[in-house]
Amino acid sequence: MSTLNMDEVTSTQKGKVHGPFLLESLVCQTNHMLTSKGVFMGSNPLKYAMPLLLLQVAAIIITSRLLFRLLKPLNQGMISAQVLAGIILGPSLLGQSRSYMEMVFPISGKITLQTFSNVGFFMHLFLLGLRIDASILRKAGSKALLIGTASYAFPFSLGNLTVLVLKNTFQIPPEVAHCIHTVISLNAMTSFPVTTTVLAELNILNSDLGRLATNCSIVCEAFSWVVALVFRMFLQDGTLATVWSFAWITALLLAIFFICRPLIICLGSEVLGVHAAFGAFWLGVSLPDGPPLGTGLTTKLEMFASCLMLPCFIAISGLQTNFLKIEQSHVRVIEAVILITYTCKFLGTAAASVYCSIKIGDAISLALLMCCQGVIEIYTSVMWKDEKVLNTECFNLVIITLLFVTGISRFLVVRLYDPSKRYRSESKRTILNTRQRNIQLRLLFCVYNVENVPSMVNLLEASYPSRFSPVSVFTLHLVELKGRAHAVLMPHHLMNKLDPNTAQSTQIVNGFQRFEQQHQGTLMAQHFTAAAPFSSINDDICTLALDKKAALIVIPFHKEYAIDGTVDHVNPAIRSININVLDKAPCSVGIFIDRGETEGRRSVLMSHTWRNVAMIFIEGRDDAEALAFCMRMAEHPEVSVTMIHFRHKSALYNTNITTGEETEPSECHLINDFKSFSQNKPKVHYREEIVRDGVETTQVISALGSTYDLVVVGRDHDLESSVLYGLTDWSECPELGVIGDMFASPDFHFSVLVVHQQEGDDSFAMDNSYKLPVSPHRGGDPRVHPRFSVEEGYTTVDLHNR
Repeated sequence: MSTLNMDEVTSTQKGKVHGPFLLESLVCQTNHMLTSKGVFMGSNPLKYAMPLLLLQVAAIIITSRLLFRLLKPLNQGMISAQVLAGIILGPSLLGQSRSYMEMVFPISGKITLQTFSNVGFFMHLFLLGLRIDASILRKAGSKALLIGTASYAFPFSLGNLTVLVLKNTFQIPPEVAHCIHTVISLNAMTSFPVTTTVLAELNILNSDLGRLATNCSIVCEAFSWVVALVFRMFLQDGTLATVWSFAWITALLLAIFFICRPLIICLGSEVLGVHAAFGAFWLGVSLPDGPPLGTGLTTKLEMFASCLMLPCFIAISGLQTNFLKIEQSHVRVIEAVILITYTCKFLGTAAASVYCSIKIGDAISLALLMCCQGVIEIYTSVMWKDEKVLNTECFNLVIITLLFVTGISRFLVVRLYDPSKRYRSESKRTILNTRQRNIQLRLLFCVYNVENVPSMVNLLEASYPSRFSPVSVFTLHLVELKGRAHAVLMPHHLMNKLDPNTAQSTQIVNGFQRFEQQHQGTLMAQHFTAAAPFSSINDDICTLALDKKAALIVIPFHKEYAIDGTVDHVNPAIRSININVLDKAPCSVGIFIDRGETEGRRSVLMSHTWRNVAMIFIEGRDDAEALAFCMRMAEHPEVSVTMIHFRHKSALYNTNITTGEETEPSECHLINDFKSFSQNKPKVHYREEIVRDGVETTQVISALGSTYDLVVVGRDHDLESSVLYGLTDWSECPELGVIGDMFASPDFHFSVLVVHQQEGDDSFAMDNSYKLPVSPHRGGDPRVHPRFSVEEGYTTVDLHNR
């Protein structure tokens, strides 16, 4: 045997030593066994630390990813897949092979893997704490306090009461009873980071239920921390030791918040008898969440800590689970207590929710969410197992039940709770009905950055707010949630002034306020900011549109154009938002293709405005909605509006076309009204284009060139229409429709508004709370319209003071 092989064989020695609780295994490894010489040099790579660690990490990540893909239709999370990966790779399944365990998970390799995973877990806990706004507990209302308290008190009290009864009935040994009491405190808790993670994965973090669950979870976790500290100190230590423990932990927290020296904090946690993760978590809490620090640290550490190292930590809980070592003596009693605790938690949360006047379906969903557990509970279980607080039997049952209850809860929440049901109904608000019933026009403009503002303001100017036909506009700054755990939807003036998002929102608000100053009394604006995951931020858009009774939502297109007209940037996340809003909005939706920078076009904010607007009319309710919006623009004395009406050549020989027998009555009325406008106003033009097929339609559209500043078009048309023949075979952006998709190409250099009228009846339009008076208002300030409600939070702009 070569010297190299002999060194590899004798590189690891192991034996038994006395640990803090009992005999433990001690592994000694030869120095310089980090990297292999290579298989071509006769070396075994798995005898070296680095190759073995890479193999273990790869096996865990690949297995967990495959399981996650398989479990995704059941709405299971990545943590469940990682635990199952550990179970499959561990002694419960593949680990039954002794040669496999000695090769892939030898004792020496386990030590390295645990060290690697613990570092990742501490970093992950730091990031979890970093995302938490420490002031959220103060913001929790009475409803969240009651539900959060009940969610912990019911299972904790009734679970322990059950143990007292069973202890005398089944003669449970004291060590098993102590283990069960520990399991009850674990199952009764609901962790705030775990809850927000589950909510984000289910795309309901920024829903009404998600915000309530967030507040309830932090209340429940606060109670679990207090109870855990009290029980640990008073039951395990003496009174004097308890006082000293409280004093030292208070000093530790003060050091975290005011000194923030990570090395001292983590070491100090262990010295004071608290796990080092305690210090890492509260160090994250002490730092400001959100940008720039919170977002920056999350961006740099998330991939390495949470995606590479944390899966190993979660999988270790599965590797330590051995179903074959579950003894039958007290399994039924322990599992019965665990299930009773979860049942009490579910019933306590649901009962408190119903008491707080929450609908039964939402109460059940909230109770299921509060039963979900994750990385914090797994970490606690592993820590207690290492400290011999939990025996192997209890640990196995805890992990199995955690997977089962969390998996069932996630699956049922998705089936029971739909955040869009609040605004998804048969009734939809439309511009057409707003015009027909003489109701105030209310618009919701969604903005991602300052670059969106100039063209949005131009669109607002073209909609012609006037003293007798005022406009209410609501701006919503959309911010992707990064570096914080909870979603935000609030008025701009209530935001934290030190938040960098507030600075950008302020710039956006200033642009609209300047326009509001120029149109005092004819336009009133409210400004909001929404910070949420882009996968669910459409719920904030639709919720605000419903609450503010908007008739049109304007959202930016997902492509940004350079000054030469070419596509500069594409954001797939924004495209998903647009598609979701089109599907769920409670009113009409306009996708705005902004080419304001093309060919040096300027904004009304710089004394420039759009002068030429074209409207493409073919047929259908979307074209009618677009035409109704253009009718407002036609009233603008400085804007030239041209309606281009595409008709098939056969219409020349069909006399019924002029009588409207083949056209919807509302469309006929709109067309006739526009024709009347064109006869009485020199800047309003009606133009008919007779075409035979889609080729001639394309030729007419291509000839528009750069004549216009804005083109308005409906999204959906009859795909069997002869006017569109040959154009419906392929579309790059189906959410824009056939014509809108054509306008999205770099061949055009004007902005485009693609309008979609939501299907549904017009009962929403019967709301007359914003109906305009027939006769002009003459009392008081002639610039202020009486329909602007002070109760909604509108603030008038004093031009003289500004």
